[in-house]
Amino acid sequence: MKEARRQACVAVDFYNRPGERQSLGDFVVHMHLAWQNLMHAHLIQKKTNIYFREKKASRLYKRDKYGQKQSWDLQTCLDTVYAPEDPIRVNIEFFINFRNSVEHRYDRSLVLATAALAHAYVINFEAELTRLFGKEETLAEELRFPVFVQSLSPEGMDAQRALRKGLPLEAMTYITEFEARLPDNVRDDPRYEYRIQLQPIIGPKSEADLAFKFINAKDLSPEELEEKHAEGRQGKVLIIEKLKASGFADEMLPKNAAAAIEEQTKFRFSVNDFTKMRHRDGVGPKKGQGPSAEYADGSRCIYSKAHNNHVYTQAYIAALIQELRDPVRHEAALGRAPEAPGSPPKQKQHPLAKQKK
Repeated sequence: MKEARRQACVAVDFYNRPGERQSLGDFVVHMHLAWQNLMHAHLIQKKTNIYFREKKASRLYKRDKYGQKQSWDLQTCLDTVYAPEDPIRVNIEFFINFRNSVEHRYDRSLVLATAALAHAYVINFEAELTRLFGKEETLAEELRFPVFVQSLSPEGMDAQRALRKGLPLEAMTYITEFEARLPDNVRDDPRYEYRIQLQPIIGPKSEADLAFKFINAKDLSPEELEEKHAEGRQGKVLIIEKLKASGFADEMLPKNAAAAIEEQTKFRFSVNDFTKMRHRDGVGPKKGQGPSAEYADGSRCIYSKAHNNHVYTQAYIAALIQELRDPVRHEAALGRAPEAPGSPPKQKQHPLAKQKK
């Protein structure tokens, strides 16, 4: 357990380093070791054998080339401790395989694409550490809220968008396919992906400015929530919670969504095709309906009041990619056989053309 705590601190240190000193790859490796050590400690505490045997009923243990007994890998531990669709387990499983997609030259792009997942990765570790071994083992005294300048200017936002476009295809495909197979309740759970919004405190300075206060809005009654909002307006607290229908980080307009689907499926896919698919799924406004928040469900389509338009989420786009990369399902959905990108749409022949000919 002590080694698990140490590995987690090392991981966060790598993640929070500025510039070229930051290393997503090292963060993923050390958090993997942190979770594996934590699971071993938990299972040993429960008097569970954590070593592989030669056969199921054998007393002989598998050994490595040095003669040491082979302990369970992290995936085997997860299979024992968590249910298949537990958001904590799914978040860990994302990073188990994601480490193969990490290339140092793409670190900054990958950090942006996985920031909310990495946040949940660490928060879940802290939650499980204190749940299993007591609040005295918290990492709160070891870790501090990082100081950063990200997103403080329009120029900073433009730089982030440029970085996202630089994601390697292998990593983009992995993220898309991994999330496409997740049920909505897992994908939207903050234990899988923890997104936050930080807002500057406007008002007179108080003692609350010395610390951050994390509040889960779901745990508050309507009266308590209104009270906290009132305190926030006076500069007394900072409320941070998962965003479901805001942020506009990776959401796309129809043109960009269609281009992303075409790139990932390798089949021709136009904006009209995207419109056809979302109308089938009841996503966003229909023909003749203007932009309005009433047509946005938050999980697939989001209304931007500032721009008076609709954008579509990565989750919805990923689901379409998963469906349309299958040639049979592609033809069933669009009414035509898959075609190569760039090929002109086939013209429908008039029913009388053959007779005239």
